[in-house]
Amino acid sequence: MRLYYLSLIILAVIIVFIQLDPTYYMINYVTTPAFVLCLFGCIYQYTKKNIFGYVAMAGFVVFLPIGALGIMSIREAMDKQIKLKFIRKLNNDR
Repeated sequence: MRLYYLSLIILAVIIVFIQLDPTYYMINYVTTPAFVLCLFGCIYQYTKKNIFGYVAMAGFVVFLPIGALGIMSIREAMDKQIKLKFIRKLNNDR
């Protein structure tokens, strides 16, 4: 999940610099809600509910070049959780 936090930090810095320039204030109407959606990845880490992971990925789509890091990180965490559930199920069936 290090990539997730790295991508959040990069996105926060980008949003702050965009807000400093009054020419691009309209972009904030898209980037700020998308960044809030990206924060749902933190909720996913604690609840392990896939819906929060998918919402975070949807937020990262807006920031495609950098958001790809966040998407890959959340997807990797979701895959690990699925594998862990599968292994637990196999162990309980024996």
